[in-house]
Amino acid sequence: MRFLFGLLIASFAAAASVEPSHGHGDTFHEAVSQDDQCICRTDLTVNLPERSLQAQQCTCQEIHRILEEGVQLKLRVAELEAKVAELEEELTERPNENEYATLESDGARWRAFWWYKPNAWPTDVLQVEYGSCSRDDRLCFGRLPRKLQEDEAEILATDSSGNAYRWAFNSINPTAHAAWLAFHDHVESKVTNGQTWDPRVISGTPPKAAQDSFVYRKQNGVVSLLLDDDNCDCLSTISMGHGLCNTAFSTDYAQANVYGVDQLYDSHCQPPLPGNQLTLYFKESDIESPGE
Repeated sequence: MRFLFGLLIASFAAAASVEPSHGHGDTFHEAVSQDDQCICRTDLTVNLPERSLQAQQCTCQEIHRILEEGVQLKLRVAELEAKVAELEEELTERPNENEYATLESDGARWRAFWWYKPNAWPTDVLQVEYGSCSRDDRLCFGRLPRKLQEDEAEILATDSSGNAYRWAFNSINPTAHAAWLAFHDHVESKVTNGQTWDPRVISGTPPKAAQDSFVYRKQNGVVSLLLDDDNCDCLSTISMGHGLCNTAFSTDYAQANVYGVDQLYDSHCQPPLPGNQLTLYFKESDIESPGE
């Protein structure tokens, strides 16, 4: 398929570029000089196909048409090249992504994109593109697949205490959109006391406070993430990396330079700790109920 796309691009590129001619009257100003009815720029050189001197006595309108057609062809070639690059990216299957753990829950099939079991921490809790990890890695700080669309995407989180929460992204909810910018676009973002973005509880205990605040920023050397009620550690659902509180962190809730994850249900002010486990999945497809 890539070979065919290459041939297509080559054919358009050939049409968009005209080979120089070494015959008489092969430049723009020479052609224009044959037509004393128009005044055009004489410092612009345009190579024309070789033909008889009489046939090269073009009018300005004809020359402009040739130029415009050349520009349009080049624009079309650029569009096709961009499309080919996009298709090649889709066709280039990352070697590990189809091996990632899957889960069927709450009427949907989910595939893991982020997981953590006690281990060392890198410098960013969303450090790598989707598909970069091996299934057997003890941690994978991956982002959502780029192919996902914001208003159709959902995530499922499970922890080592048996809690499972489900969220649906929503581009008109500032809190949900800030989370999307982080998880999908790798953009640092922050919303404080915005619109509630509560999860659907699949199992375990519901959060104690409305989840209306989100932050993704660097703290003590690690870009960390927090979804809670006020950007300050307590009563959170997703908390990963270093403890966060407003523009820094608070020693009332977290120790300096301690990195990990929190359980999804935070009864009071539990900081992210290295002994906890957390896995995030994206919704791959809905599961049809029997008889549908």
